[in-house]
Amino acid sequence: MSTIRKSHRQHEGELRVQARRHAPEEMSMILGAVVRDEMSAQHVAFYGSLRFLPLGVEGEGGRLWATVLCNPETTVESSDLLKVRARVNPADPFVQSVCSLVDAGARPFAGVAIDFASRSRIKLAGLVEAATIEGETLMLTLRTNEHMGNCPKYITVRELRPSLRQPRTTALGAKLCTEAREVLRQASTIFIATRHSDEDPRESDMGFNHRGGPKGFLRYFEDERGAHLVLPDYSGNRFYQSLGNVETDPLMAVAVPDFASGTLLQVSGRAQNLYDDEAARVMPGASLVTLITLDEAFLTSGALDLELAGGEQLSPYNPRLRLLASETPTDQRALTVKATLASIAKESKHISTFTFALPTPAELPPGGHAIFDFASRFDRSYQHMNDQEPQSLNDDYVRTYTVSKVSPDRRQISITVKKAGFISSYLHSLAGLGGEPVEVGLKGFGGTFSCFDGGPAVPHMLWVAGGVGITPFLAMYRALRESREPMPEIELFYSCRGDELELIREMTDINVRVFDSTASLESPAVDLRRFHPRRLRAADFDDVPTLERATVFVCGPDGFMADVRSWLEGRLEPAQLRFESFDF
Repeated sequence: MSTIRKSHRQHEGELRVQARRHAPEEMSMILGAVVRDEMSAQHVAFYGSLRFLPLGVEGEGGRLWATVLCNPETTVESSDLLKVRARVNPADPFVQSVCSLVDAGARPFAGVAIDFASRSRIKLAGLVEAATIEGETLMLTLRTNEHMGNCPKYITVRELRPSLRQPRTTALGAKLCTEAREVLRQASTIFIATRHSDEDPRESDMGFNHRGGPKGFLRYFEDERGAHLVLPDYSGNRFYQSLGNVETDPLMAVAVPDFASGTLLQVSGRAQNLYDDEAARVMPGASLVTLITLDEAFLTSGALDLELAGGEQLSPYNPRLRLLASETPTDQRALTVKATLASIAKESKHISTFTFALPTPAELPPGGHAIFDFASRFDRSYQHMNDQEPQSLNDDYVRTYTVSKVSPDRRQISITVKKAGFISSYLHSLAGLGGEPVEVGLKGFGGTFSCFDGGPAVPHMLWVAGGVGITPFLAMYRALRESREPMPEIELFYSCRGDELELIREMTDINVRVFDSTASLESPAVDLRRFHPRRLRAADFDDVPTLERATVFVCGPDGFMADVRSWLEGRLEPAQLRFESFDF
């Protein structure tokens, strides 16, 4: 069979997404220069070295299915003919689809050849000329007419080795079970298949792509219309081939592999691209998401004849995890106003307090947080790659900070910030600047990490803070002092470094134990303070006589909080432990 030659022009759907995303017009002319009709010598070598090959195909009833073929044997018969042989699960909907359709003539397929170790990938597409299965062995003859290299962004580095598994497939219908949702929570790699039907049959084809991100980046929810997946868009090459296909044909397949357990989740459904405000209503902060409504899903344990040979290394380009609107804290109060920077006070070498004036009174509990939008302060110019600042490519410039102080009239709020990231570095750079007022967006307030619980303060407390994690405790302490009520029984464990000790200089009437990992000598106790030239450790909690009846509040870096949790979770009742988190 002769190869169907294509122009590789971008179709109406792709152009529509490019226009919505303000891509330059010349993007549509570049694609033809980067797509090859035939396999190069580099392609041949790459396809022959693969540990796995993700593919997609259209099945009976018009649904699309995607899978991951493991340990494939690939043979290049000619510059456009690829033969693939792999052990498969006969119950795999992709396998059943690809074998049932060939009798009706060659049908489109697409895939992505990907090597996790080198973060390399090549997209390929064409027609399935033959597909047969003997026992558990699938044999494919693929006539290819598209080969396109792709960038390494968002690929998780992992090393895989063969491991023979026994598959067990469960049909889930149109909703996901608990086990399937756990696969989503762990996934930093997924594969999607799409389709485009053109008036010119030579231009009709399937699309296939890898999507990567932080673990759990593909979100799931159910409502009265069914069950849905939400796929956020990250900065890419701006060809928008997959999302362009969705614009003209809603069919999509999703394959979600779990290489740690060997489980594979396969979904077939209908997709819709949501832009700007419509996207943000589903996933706050996002300007483009793809909403996938499930039609059918399968979960197969033991589907992947591969196992991890070590840990996984997430891409430095991954943006922070975005949650759905339905997953954000219910206490969070939306607000859209401008906050004006009023003053900056240097607390230590790397920490400063920034005070903002507000047009309306702040409404948040002591220990609560404010959500700032700094987007107006920066240029959003497009970059394809930036190895020096990989996070900048998908930065929405929205940050959440604990409010360390509220003025008596509640028209000013202060945040105490360590110079550590892009936005915090920007704030610290303002210390020596004058001129025009600095205004930023204030999107809202929220937080339940407070000792007041909507009424009187908790009577017996242990506060455990790490570094700048002291900020919610500063707000709670100041609110307790201003209440003019008797100070509750409080002990503070503060794990800090050097001049971070300045942050608690006003806390003179509560018991404080300071753990300074940069100190070299034991310092004598001063009034209610004791000093230790070391890190906090589990045994230190044995010295708290009121621990068994105290409520323990913990805030600090993730590793710090994980350590404290492991030391106390079995020792105290769950209701006694409260941890701050900004995972929203």
